Amino acid sequence: MSRSQRIVGFDCGEDTHSAVLLDTAGKYGKKFEVTNERGQIQELLAELMLVIGPEAELVVSVESKRSHGRIVSDVAVELGCDLRQVNTVALNHFRDLEGQPRKDDDWDAYLAARMVFLEMGGCRKAIVTTEEERTLSRLTRTHSRLVEDRKRHVARLRAVLLELVPEMLHTSWKGPKPGSKAMQYMLERWPGFEGLEKAHLRSIVKILRQCRYGSRAADVAKLIRKAARGISVAEDERRAITFELDLLVQQIRFCNESVDRVYTKITHRVERDPVGKKLLEMHGFGPIITGVLVSELVPVACTSTEPKCATYAGVTPLSRKSGKSLDNDKLTQGVNQRVLHALYTSSVVAIKNSAIDRTYYEKKLRDYAGHPKPHVAAFIALSRQRHKLVYKLITTEARYDKEILIASHLARLEQDRIAAA
Repeated sequence: MSRSQRIVGFDCGEDTHSAVLLDTAGKYGKKFEVTNERGQIQELLAELMLVIGPEAELVVSVESKRSHGRIVSDVAVELGCDLRQVNTVALNHFRDLEGQPRKDDDWDAYLAARMVFLEMGGCRKAIVTTEEERTLSRLTRTHSRLVEDRKRHVARLRAVLLELVPEMLHTSWKGPKPGSKAMQYMLERWPGFEGLEKAHLRSIVKILRQCRYGSRAADVAKLIRKAARGISVAEDERRAITFELDLLVQQIRFCNESVDRVYTKITHRVERDPVGKKLLEMHGFGPIITGVLVSELVPVACTSTEPKCATYAGVTPLSRKSGKSLDNDKLTQGVNQRVLHALYTSSVVAIKNSAIDRTYYEKKLRDYAGHPKPHVAAFIALSRQRHKLVYKLITTEARYDKEILIASHLARLEQDRIAAA
C-alpha cells in the first residue's frame, strides 16, 4: 500500500458502525464509532480526510456494499475515497491467524483495514456500478430468492403428501406432480383432498384439461379419485394436514405470482439495455440470465481484461491447495457464483439449440474422458469459450452473428483436418 494512502476499516452494524484508522505504519491508530445515518457517516469521513491531510488519499474498507455497509459505501464513493471490499470468509481466517478467539467490532474493523494494507488475498477494489445495474441486480437476486422459496415449499408439500397419499410420489404415478399447476388447482378445489373421493369425474377432468392433459384426463382423474379414497387418517389429524396443505398451496401460489411479476420487470429492463439486447440474441440467454450478466459481469468487464473477467466469472477454475487440503480442489476466492451459474446454465441450454456449442461440448467431453465428472468439466470449458464472446459483445460494438461463427468454426475444422493430414 502506498504511503500516500491512509486506510480506515469499518465493521458495520444495524445501529452503529465501528471504524479504525491505521497509522502510516499500518498499525492500530484511532478508533471511532458512528451512528448508521448518512449525515453522521459523511461527517466522520470528512473529519478523517481532514486528519490525514490533503496530501494523502483515504481508503475505506468494508465487508459488503449491501445491507449494513450500503450507506458507508455510497458516502465513500460520493466523497471520492478509494473503496475496498473484504471477503467475509477471508476476514474470519485472518482473525483466527491473529489469535482473536471471538468476533469483536473494533478488532474486525482493524483487521479489515490491515488486510488492505498488507494487500492480502480476499480484499479487492470495490466495483462501481450504475443505478440501472444495481436495480437489475436487486431484481435478479429477488427472483432467485423467490425461486428458492418455492422449491422449499414444494419440498414440504411432497413431505406432507408422502404421509397422506404416498402413491402420488411413486415413480409409476401418472397423475400430477406435487409442484405442478394441476396439483395446485386440485388442492385449491379440494383442500387436503377432502371430498375428492366423492367428486364427479367430470369435475376432476375439467381441472386436468386446463393443464393440457387432453385425452388422458379421464384416466388420470380415475387414478386421483382412487388415491383419495385410499386415505386413512384420523379426523383431527386430517384437519391439521388439510390446514398445512392449504397454507403451503397459498405460499406456492404467492411465489408463482411474485416470480411472474419480477420476471416481467427484469424483461422490460433487459430489453431496454443496449448490452442486454445483444446478449439476448445468443443461444441459451433468456431475460434472467442476461439480467444477471448485465448487472454482475458488465461492471467488471468494462474495467478488466478478458482473462481476469473470466476468473471473476468462475469459468477458469484455478484450484486452491494447502496443507491438509491437497486432495480438495476449490475455486479461487473472488468468484461470483451468480455469474458462474448463469454462464453454466446458458451452456446447458445452448447445446440443445446450437450446433456449434453442441459440437464443442462433445469434443471436450471426449477430451475429458476419465475425468470424475467429464460432463461438468466439458460444460465449464464451453462456458469459458462462450465467455470470450460475451466479453466481446460487452466491451465492443460487435453484435452476435451466427453466420460468422459458423464460417469461423468450419475454417478451424478445415485447419485441423489439414494439420492432421
